[in-house]
Amino acid sequence: MNRKLVIVLWIIGILIAVLLSSQSSNYLNYNENTTIPSSYPAAKAQELLSEYFHGGNVNNSIDVVLINSTPQEVYKAVKIIDEIDGVCKTESIINAYLAYDEILGKEINYSGYKIIEENKGNISSQELKEEISQYLHIPIYYTCLFNVSPQNLLTRNETVFFLITPPAQFTSTYEAKNVSVIFVYTKYCPNYNFKNGTYPDGVISCQIQSKLSKCGFNNFYLTGPAPLVQELSSSESQRQAITFALVFIALLLITGIYFRSVIAPIITLSIIALSVIFGMAIVTLVGKFYHPVDFQVIEPMISVLLGIGTDYSVFLLSRFKEELSKGRNKEEAMEISVKTSGKAILISGSAVTLVFLSLSFIPYLHTWGLTIGFSVPITVLIAVSLLPIIYGKIGSKIFWPSHLSFSENKSLGNIARITMRKPKTTLAISVIIGLIALAFILSVPLSLDFTSGLPNIPAVKGLKILENAFGQSFVNPVLIVFNESKTVMNSTYVNTSLLIQIAKIEENISKLSGVKQLIGPVPCNFNGTITPEILHQIRENLGTNNKTLLVTVIMNYGTYTQQAQKLVLTIQKIVNPYHGYVGGTTASVIDALDYLLPYYEMLIIILPIILVISLAVFLRSIKISIGAVGTILLSITLSLAIIYLFFRSANGILFFIPITIFVLMIGLGNDYSIFILTRVKEEIEKERSIESIVRAISISAGAVTALGVILAASFGVLAIDPIKPIAELGIGIAIAALLDTFIIRIFIYPAILKIALKLNETIKRK
Repeated sequence: MNRKLVIVLWIIGILIAVLLSSQSSNYLNYNENTTIPSSYPAAKAQELLSEYFHGGNVNNSIDVVLINSTPQEVYKAVKIIDEIDGVCKTESIINAYLAYDEILGKEINYSGYKIIEENKGNISSQELKEEISQYLHIPIYYTCLFNVSPQNLLTRNETVFFLITPPAQFTSTYEAKNVSVIFVYTKYCPNYNFKNGTYPDGVISCQIQSKLSKCGFNNFYLTGPAPLVQELSSSESQRQAITFALVFIALLLITGIYFRSVIAPIITLSIIALSVIFGMAIVTLVGKFYHPVDFQVIEPMISVLLGIGTDYSVFLLSRFKEELSKGRNKEEAMEISVKTSGKAILISGSAVTLVFLSLSFIPYLHTWGLTIGFSVPITVLIAVSLLPIIYGKIGSKIFWPSHLSFSENKSLGNIARITMRKPKTTLAISVIIGLIALAFILSVPLSLDFTSGLPNIPAVKGLKILENAFGQSFVNPVLIVFNESKTVMNSTYVNTSLLIQIAKIEENISKLSGVKQLIGPVPCNFNGTITPEILHQIRENLGTNNKTLLVTVIMNYGTYTQQAQKLVLTIQKIVNPYHGYVGGTTASVIDALDYLLPYYEMLIIILPIILVISLAVFLRSIKISIGAVGTILLSITLSLAIIYLFFRSANGILFFIPITIFVLMIGLGNDYSIFILTRVKEEIEKERSIESIVRAISISAGAVTALGVILAASFGVLAIDPIKPIAELGIGIAIAALLDTFIIRIFIYPAILKIALKLNETIKRK
């Protein structure tokens, strides 16, 4: 194709990509909840909760955490929040006062009516009030308000309203250890965006923060989905810029040192940096036409595109420099580099693309697969079409001030020769080490505790304060939903037989080890007697269809612990015969892992098979292909073992860390196999001997070592990321790349090649 036309097409593509990439922030998703099919109990429970309880009409996306606040101060904050546009409802300790006063008022009216009827005409009005007050042990000023609703009393006289404190059973939901919480419900979903990219719950969150601060509230935090999303999204651009800058600088230095050049790294990285613009454009397209993209994919995507783009460029330029050193002119050298190294890059890029696209079939990781999978081919095209035009035009000057000398790495070749003396022993030791590491990995449970990996932003601090005050399970309780076919309550009838049955179930659950508190439609000892308190309790835990009942269980265990999961499974067995569904975070974790693990297992089996077949077609050797993929799996296993050893929490390792490292290294580690084996294939075609392997490794060692260091650096930069899962992912890939480069490629790879080629030679002689 005409080079000028290629450049024009790239310029047009870059302009379109810049326009699309500028909108990418509008299409990021910060909701880390894994959607599971409705056939799972936790999903069914959530459906019933959304349909028949207040969560279906308004959304609790913001929690205001007040420290050392009085009920009067909470009421002041509630009035401020209620005036903000978009807020539908608030719940706080004020609701506890209102509920208790309503019950108290009914008792006062009922008892007062009896006393009045018994003493009508015998005593004065003042004496009646004193008699009622003495009978109920309630201050006289309260008995003066017989027919005043609690809400009207609060509006008329706040001082009087707060004089009688409700018992703990009313206030425990809203206040504990000097911490009060206001639950704010909005008319939007926690992750809802307008078409212009505006995030309304985030705007409401900012308004609450601003107005409370202006009104003198100092010791408070905002937490919940909306503040978390707002704070993460507001810092996302900064994190992206820092990641890009650090990766760019690191790769600039490594490339400059490898080529001993000033110009080569600047030109190479400037061209490859275009791939990030195209990657962000892909984010916009995926988010707009398919699904909002997980925000965690952006920084790893920057590392992937810059890393493999630089790898491809270094591989091409190394061959270009080698050909120039042989006396070829710049046109010939460019054509040979594209024909040889370019072919390997196209094969490698195709394999990497397929590997990443496989993630698009995995729930939760589908946007990872689409964004990186569609970005990699563009990076490959930049490397094999645009970059060669530029370095082919500049020629040897691109390596200034270094000379066009090219030498083999004899030391690495000698190490390869040594390891090939006892190849079977080398492979046996590596297999034993790999199996030990694999056994350790399988012993560590997976976790979905995403919040534990978030940076210490104010929303996270507020969440930790809530958990410390109320317990982690209070923030994420176990929710049991009974979807009964019989009506529980209407205006004239309460189904007491059904409620007695529910009370027995509650009693069985309350006796389980680990149950701290149980809140249900009736007390565990309910005997069928309906009192005002019980009637209030029924209404608080009854769905809008007057059939669906809710039981809330507060555990002594952390939400994501193994003990919590065992308790939830036991509760599920108890409620199953009564059409009960267990929901909540812990139940969702159990169902999500059951849902995701088969996909992971399928991917772990299928990807290596596909890679073996691809390499076998390219190399025409199934044994070498199996060995090459085996070395990649070994580097992944050892890397994961190190990550698990140093970074696992008490609840295990975050579930997407192992599968993401696996997929990334299956794709990226494949590069080195293809690059090395391409050169081995060339040398064997000249002379079919063991020395050809040594020579191929000696020639390619410098470039492949540089490529490994480049990949390790591009991901190692993520180690300083404030979001822990991204940092762990970066460290894992960096360790795997370094193990692959300095251990496996030097010591194990030659042994595999010798065994495979020796078998091939034997067959040929026969």
